[in-house]
Amino acid sequence: MKKIFLSFIAIGTIILILLDAPRAILYATDAMTLCFEVIVPTLFPFFVCANILIYSGVCQTLSRGFTFCMRPLFNVAPVGSSAFILGIISGYPLGAMTAGELYKNSYITKTEAERLLSFCNNSGPLFILGSIGVAMYGNIRYGVILYAIHILASIIVGVAFRFYKYRDYTAPDITLSQPQKNYGEVFNIALQNSIQTILTVCGAVIIFSMASRLFLDLIPMSPTVDAFVSGLMEFVTGTVKISNLTIPIAKKLILSSAIVGFAGLSVHVQVIAVIAKYELSLVPYFIGKIMHGIVSFALIYLYFLKFPITTAVFSPSISKTVAATSLCELVAAAITVFLCIVFSISFYIGKKRYKMPL
Repeated sequence: MKKIFLSFIAIGTIILILLDAPRAILYATDAMTLCFEVIVPTLFPFFVCANILIYSGVCQTLSRGFTFCMRPLFNVAPVGSSAFILGIISGYPLGAMTAGELYKNSYITKTEAERLLSFCNNSGPLFILGSIGVAMYGNIRYGVILYAIHILASIIVGVAFRFYKYRDYTAPDITLSQPQKNYGEVFNIALQNSIQTILTVCGAVIIFSMASRLFLDLIPMSPTVDAFVSGLMEFVTGTVKISNLTIPIAKKLILSSAIVGFAGLSVHVQVIAVIAKYELSLVPYFIGKIMHGIVSFALIYLYFLKFPITTAVFSPSISKTVAATSLCELVAAAITVFLCIVFSISFYIGKKRYKMPL
């Protein structure tokens, strides 16, 4: 049934392309420009550093600080904190993939993995802070607000799903083993994984952006509805469209928060692809992402009721906002340097403790 549905989508996309090939090429070119100007420079360095943290063992060490809350809040073994940590620092689809790997290696049960899927697959800080806050709106404060709301909504969804299959068996507490790899091995693995991830993300952005725009051209809609529906299909394109609307900025951020929480169909397809081999139910994941979008919408709406934004309308252009782009690069560079420093310190400590070969 799933294959038939996917085949219909593929056939429909081909028909749309053939009906208006020039416009399809234009939309694909716009999406590639978006990837080149925003997604790759803001996400790729963070993917590399995040993978370095994973394979050097730093994340396993950091995750121990969150083990105290995993069982009481989420009804998941403490080792599941690594999936949550990676989900909030690395972005889609690393959290879901980590949950699958934990289940595959018997660190958690199938039910616990499905609970994790409901809330651990989140957008990373560099996209929300850099791409949305800085590149799209020219104000990192908006990115900070969105990111805080995003994490809080994720936690609320996780607490709600602690009751999913509540009486099922839960795995005993297990500590993740520390990987022992040298600098070259870690960097090579991190680089390969990051290249594969960024290509997957950009590929999904291009195909879903093009297909959704071709489809939406057939349906008369207002610009606001068009931008929101585009975000439900591909959240990067949707957030860009919303940032260019001539509506109050608070409304833009509210709509963007809901879209980033839901993540969009393009992200869900990525998750389906990486989770398929683990044979986990995706029902908790889809329900969790819908809840995440709704909770994010409600939280930021309440936030702006209490702390309204005085700026009425703001409609920047990504390609023309030179100052925002420069600040975005500065933020990316600062985070990259910080992560590399942490990586170097961890290797120094690991070398002393485990006598790792260099």
